[in-house]
Amino acid sequence: MPTPDCWQFLNLPPHTDERTLKHHYAKLLKLTRPDDDPVAFQRLREAYEQALNSVRARASAPVQTEDMMSSRFATHLAPGPTPSSLEHAFALLSDFDDSRVDDYWSRAQAQGCAAEFEQMLFQRCVDAPSGHLGLLTWGVEQRQWLTPWQQINSGGFPHQRLVHALTTALYDALEQLMKPGEQAFFYSHLERASRQGWLLDFEHRQGLQVHVLNLFMSHERWSPQLFQRVCRLFAWDAEGASVPIDTAQWRALVRRCEQQDWLHQLQTLAQQRELHPSAAANAAALFLMSAEPARQAQLAATFGEADWLACEQLSTAFSTHFGDLLGLFPNHNSWFWQELVGHRPLRHGVKRAACVLAICLALSQLSSESSLVPLLLMLPLYTLGGYVMAQVGKWLLTYWAAIAQSLHDVDQRLSRWCVRHNLTSDRRDLLIRNSGPLLGLGFVIWQWLGWLGLGTYAITGLIGVLQPESAVPAEREYRWRRPLQAIYRIAGLSRLQWLFCVMMIGVIVYLRLESPGTLLALGLRP
Repeated sequence: MPTPDCWQFLNLPPHTDERTLKHHYAKLLKLTRPDDDPVAFQRLREAYEQALNSVRARASAPVQTEDMMSSRFATHLAPGPTPSSLEHAFALLSDFDDSRVDDYWSRAQAQGCAAEFEQMLFQRCVDAPSGHLGLLTWGVEQRQWLTPWQQINSGGFPHQRLVHALTTALYDALEQLMKPGEQAFFYSHLERASRQGWLLDFEHRQGLQVHVLNLFMSHERWSPQLFQRVCRLFAWDAEGASVPIDTAQWRALVRRCEQQDWLHQLQTLAQQRELHPSAAANAAALFLMSAEPARQAQLAATFGEADWLACEQLSTAFSTHFGDLLGLFPNHNSWFWQELVGHRPLRHGVKRAACVLAICLALSQLSSESSLVPLLLMLPLYTLGGYVMAQVGKWLLTYWAAIAQSLHDVDQRLSRWCVRHNLTSDRRDLLIRNSGPLLGLGFVIWQWLGWLGLGTYAITGLIGVLQPESAVPAEREYRWRRPLQAIYRIAGLSRLQWLFCVMMIGVIVYLRLESPGTLLALGLRP
């Protein structure tokens, strides 16, 4: 803008001296902040620099003889730097040590040569800025160098030279501190530097923010806490905040922060699984801490339905919200754990089938013409026959398992549906695979004992589905020294099921002996 316009913009008369100009500019800076209105701040800065150049040009312009004489006379009378002050300043500078700048500054103030000594220190930094970064930092933080409030004359090339040195040193330090293991000091260094006055300039502060954002984009490993603290420092987390990079890049950074934060929470949950066991912790350990297939299978063998539900939630989160993290899993498949669900074999399956077949075989031989004595004598043979038939059924089950394997995906979906509707307690109880042997056993019972036997078998199973899990005897080890306890645990029936079975066996025996011709008492065999 033209020179008269800059004075009008600053609301100052054109004959204002340099000190008044700087004091007035400092007041205006408090009202016009670069973060609030960058355009107004830039215009204020341009007007100030133009007015300052005008004042200095006016001070250095030639004047008339009378003015020169009066100026010399005024200079002779006015107090100013005496040779002794310069001598003291030169003496302090002769053995100056940058690491003891505070001590030397106190001595300069005591000797009355602070202004001269500060000017010399400033020039020392201008001559070799990279060699006196500590001194330059002291001047910036303690004496407000490179700001409108500094007490020394600077501008133009010296100002730009020192700003360039500070910028280069700050950027290099932040680059080193962004490496793994050093990030604990990154924020403290950045926060201290951001308070320095030279960064109040809009362009300098904008350049610093762009550099910090580039560091986050170029480095893979940084903590979400660091990113969040930097966002608060530069007010990037405020509503409507302006971030000096492309919107797509900023969203990618925010998404990476959310991903890293979520992944860190999962890792913490998995590491504390022993201290705080839970389904979510088990699922996190399976996803993040069990890369070997053998270890995964070992961990999955201990899972229950709550653990599988937690795995479903994690897989959905990885697939829908954190797709960039799918590289953690084989073939980028977060549903890898479904292959580990497998099939839970029924404990004591052969023993239970043998008992049922032996009982059915004995009951089928009952008739009104036979007595109980031969039946009791034949019980060992019936037991052996039931055991042999159970072994044959086990052999046939291998063929059925091969057939059911072709329908494994459908079987898993049906099993999950049954678990969600509380029909079964574990998705490893595959519906199709388990229904084969159950239907086969039911067909044999129907053949031998008719509809009454089949109804007893079906209703007993229905009671087991509807009753609470606490009613079923616990799956604990047994000893044949206590045969009743062993039979109770092997059978896996609740008291209600035992009562119903004993009652129905009594009914079947009664009908076989007293009413052998009724439909309920006859099977389908001739």
